[in-house]
Amino acid sequence: MEDILGAQNSIIDYLIVLLIYLLMFLLIRYPKPVVELNFRSNFKFLAIVWIVLMFTGNYLFYKLGIMSFLPWLNNLVHCVGWIGLCLTWLYYASNHRPMWELFIHFSFTSFIVKMSEHQLLGTWSMDSFLGIDHPYAYLTAMSLVDGFYPLISKWLLNYFGKRGKFGLYVEP
Repeated sequence: MEDILGAQNSIIDYLIVLLIYLLMFLLIRYPKPVVELNFRSNFKFLAIVWIVLMFTGNYLFYKLGIMSFLPWLNNLVHCVGWIGLCLTWLYYASNHRPMWELFIHFSFTSFIVKMSEHQLLGTWSMDSFLGIDHPYAYLTAMSLVDGFYPLISKWLLNYFGKRGKFGLYVEP
């Protein structure tokens, strides 16, 4: 059970994490509460791609020693709820902004979520990361990695959209 929920975690802890995702989602979707018709296939594509890539990638990077272990339920709700739904909606709502601004926005919102998961579930924790001996170095670095979401998403949409794949809409 420890591999699924994590050490000393309960379903209540996960419900609180889901509440934080919900509150972040309400904040993120405020400027654009409905996904426009021309972006729906892009939204579904990005959500599915990111969920699959991150769920498998988090475990693979743990096995390679680059990441700390995320309990399976944490990995699932983080990849589906945060990355698949929230970050994809954030990309939809803000992709017209400058890339430097998006990097900061995505990194900071991810920092809030990862810090919440760290406090509630004890995840996103390593004693040292890249030679930096500070308890939040790893959490901060993983939040900065999420800052690349808009850049990679834009590349994915352009690459597959220009080839006529998945019914993607490429903005002019």
